Amino acid sequence: MTESLVGLGRQALVLSLWLAAPILIAAMAASILTGLVAWVTQVQDPAVALVPRVAAVAASLALFGPHIAHELVAFGTRLFTAIATVGAT
Repeated sequence: MTESLVGLGRQALVLSLWLAAPILIAAMAASILTGLVAWVTQVQDPAVALVPRVAAVAASLALFGPHIAHELVAFGTRLFTAIATVGAT
């Protein structure tokens, strides 16, 4: 019983890392590109760095949002099934 709960916790952590990865990668890529552009053009305005990052995160959420939602629903279904199984024993 405890092993199954630890396994579910491990699955939750791994799933959260995998689902956050596309958004974090998009934000990091946008930050690197805006940093390079700011370095080349000598423009040091914080808004110049923020707007592309927000746009990249929004685009990645629009692109990967359905997949993230599907994986969360599938994990939630597995989780509630496991909770019912553990609770019944």
